Amino acid sequence: MSAFWGLVVAVFAVSWASIFIRWCGDTPALVISFYRMFWSSLLFFGYQLLVKPSALTFKGLSFKSRNLIVLAGVLLALHFATWIASIQLTKISHSLILESTHPIFALLLSPIFLKEKGSWFAVIAAILAFCGIIIIAGQDLLSLDGKFLGDVLALAGALFVTLYILIARHQRDKLDLIPYLIAVYAGAAVTLLLLILFSGYPLFDYPIKIHAVMFLLALIPTGIGHSLINWAARKIPVYKVNFSILGEPLIASVLAYFLFSEKPYGFFYLGAVLIMAGIILALLDQSDTTSGEHAKQS
Repeated sequence: MSAFWGLVVAVFAVSWASIFIRWCGDTPALVISFYRMFWSSLLFFGYQLLVKPSALTFKGLSFKSRNLIVLAGVLLALHFATWIASIQLTKISHSLILESTHPIFALLLSPIFLKEKGSWFAVIAAILAFCGIIIIAGQDLLSLDGKFLGDVLALAGALFVTLYILIARHQRDKLDLIPYLIAVYAGAAVTLLLLILFSGYPLFDYPIKIHAVMFLLALIPTGIGHSLINWAARKIPVYKVNFSILGEPLIASVLAYFLFSEKPYGFFYLGAVLIMAGIILALLDQSDTTSGEHAKQS
């Protein structure tokens, strides 16, 4: 029961990510992403120092593993940059549903990268999700306010986090979870910092309120939410954890409705049902190959 309630708190915590992003206003997505990763890496680093500082070592890692961890950081940076940008362009419900398609991408890419073959679930799941994507993004195709671009960025975010997850699966026996997350989050922060410098965005010239919101984005969805998700995954079956995370789009959409008077339109609900059905089939097919650290990084 403690794991169950921990999971409830975790899903509620991660559901605030899109709300905090919306509260950041027109702050560049790269800047929001950087501060989320910067504060997250510091929070986990401080936690590890208090709990088990001896684990903060990367000795013994092969050259290949080190390179894969660096690549994971780059992919996570790209995931947050594209997904946060999508939140700023399209509706929260659209962005979260489309970004939640990463289990479908995982199902399609696992045979290539991990030699894990899916069953007929993969075909049906992909078809359902693809139909849902066409319905939701298709109605935004001719929009002039950037909603279609936001939909595309959400799908790009799903693809990037899928590749990140595949690396995490490959490295799960090479390094303890928290040190791995510290390394990846720090790598993502460095990647985002370089992109900010290249883009010419200011790094500090934002109101104190915005900096506070970006810190909360790291503390609540990442520090509390993702930590509890990983903790719960060690206590209860992982497929239950993955199914519970599907509550994020629902909770976030309800929060967006009450806080921003934002509600879906058109054929969103039909597309969402098809996508969710595809995701559920994908999770059923992959329930034994997904672990808590691979929970959606939104």
